[in-house]
Amino acid sequence: MIDTRLYRWFLPLIGRRRPVRRTPESFRPRGTSSRVSRLAARYDADVDEALQRLWPKARVYHDREFARDRADFLLVVRGRGVMVETKVKSDPGLFRGSTLPPLLDRLQRDGRRLVVLLNQGDPTPARELVAEKLGDKARIVVWSGPDQDAELWSAVEELIAQESRHPL
Repeated sequence: MIDTRLYRWFLPLIGRRRPVRRTPESFRPRGTSSRVSRLAARYDADVDEALQRLWPKARVYHDREFARDRADFLLVVRGRGVMVETKVKSDPGLFRGSTLPPLLDRLQRDGRRLVVLLNQGDPTPARELVAEKLGDKARIVVWSGPDQDAELWSAVEELIAQESRHPL
């Protein structure tokens, strides 16, 4: 079969006059730059390794689909679950937690525990937001590597030690 559209034959000779979209709109990443996406993927892998290292007998479940109202990981230690949400910032500024409210609303209804792991920055404004919604059932930890495992371990163990999911 021969391509009868002449402009395809002449394009290499005269150059392209308009930009050609090579990937469909549905496959393009939205909302984040590729650098942040790579950082987030690497950070999630590091967090997964840390959870396996700190709690070798625990079960770690991953949420493969992107959703604002679901956490990235579910860590089940000694029969008790803790949701783990990872947040990646490309700059060391304040973390306000503007993307957390859908997740916090869902966890508030469900009575679940949450640890938010932030790669860098000052989480003070987000801590206030999380404390307002979930109270003592949530922690925000700045974790960027194995040297900060103690903070991660203590935050998760504090949440696991809580007796009940639902207030009396």
